[in-house]
Amino acid sequence: MTKPDEAEPRPTTPDPAPESKDGARADQTLSNPAAPGLPVPVAERPLVPRPPVPAVPRPSLWRRLRVPLVVVLLAAALGAAALWWAGRAPLVGVTGVERGPAIEAVYATGTVESLNTVRVGPPVGGRVATVLVDDGDRVTAGQRMATLDPRQLEQRLQNAEVRLRLARTEATRVETLLARGVTTVEARDKAVAERQQAEADVALARRMLDDLIVNAPIDGVVLRRQVEAGESVAANAVLFTVADPTRLRVVADVDERDIPRVHIGSRIAARAEAFPGDVFQAAVTNIRAESDSQTRTYRIEATLPPGSPLYIGMTLDVNVIVAERRDALLVPAGAVQREPPRGGRPGQAHVWTVGPDGRVKRVPVTLGAEGPARVEVTEGIGPDDRLLEAPPASLAEGDRVRVRP
Repeated sequence: MTKPDEAEPRPTTPDPAPESKDGARADQTLSNPAAPGLPVPVAERPLVPRPPVPAVPRPSLWRRLRVPLVVVLLAAALGAAALWWAGRAPLVGVTGVERGPAIEAVYATGTVESLNTVRVGPPVGGRVATVLVDDGDRVTAGQRMATLDPRQLEQRLQNAEVRLRLARTEATRVETLLARGVTTVEARDKAVAERQQAEADVALARRMLDDLIVNAPIDGVVLRRQVEAGESVAANAVLFTVADPTRLRVVADVDERDIPRVHIGSRIAARAEAFPGDVFQAAVTNIRAESDSQTRTYRIEATLPPGSPLYIGMTLDVNVIVAERRDALLVPAGAVQREPPRGGRPGQAHVWTVGPDGRVKRVPVTLGAEGPARVEVTEGIGPDDRLLEAPPASLAEGDRVRVRP
């Protein structure tokens, strides 16, 4: 009996290939690489039908042209709006010409000085022994401010006094001898001369001792102390500066282009940052005849009235009034425009007037006094002209404008 695993293998006959739709049988056998010539069976796969693909509808002409048409219409609308806006007349404010007082002034920077300022120092040299006052102290005339070391001059005075006593004794003796007829008149005259010389030496030594004491020459305040105790100073060295704070003046430097318009008696109006609400008025009392070669300015002086609250050394904004007109033509400062400056001088000023037809005209003008809010016009316009308050930068001659109500 033969076992199942030992049975002879039978040749496998391939199944017939399925027929195609047209009745032909497709060959689905492959050669067996292990046994050439023998076919390898291939499993038959069932045919699965594919689902039908739906047809895509073709878009209409309106749908294809809708987006480009919208873009073209939007661009056309924007262009038309831009042309309309560009051709529209600008809206401007119009102002009239006013009449009022105008003050023409020359500006300068000034300082406050005392009319009486004294620099104090000893007429002799020496070492400073004591300093008795300081900056800001008030002093009276004759008050001691400092002293120098007196020891050397005290010794000189003692020697001079000894010589004086000897000269007096000798002169007395010679007078007695002359009275007895023992000596001559020449001897007496010589003794008298020596006595007088000794008296002069004593007086000189005492005066030099007095010069070692530095006293205040005037009533005032010490502006600066320029010495310390123990320092050696030369003769006539400045140790203190004393000024009278009750008598003040304004000192200002005026540009050489404006000085011909300033005269003795011209009024000034000064302002100080320490007193923002006050205006200090004075009159010009002195004009220096020579200018400063570096700043090209002339110094003017104006005495302040007594009782001024200003302090010595304060800085002032000074306006020197050179002309005053009570019925001047005034326009807003913003209505005036200028050409670019040429050669360091301001350009030609002009304003824009508005005619009855709404068209503007550029009118050159001559200016007088200028302030932060109003400007005086001396030539170019009349009292009935209408001006643009703030002319646009792109404005041209003959442009039409719309007046703001």
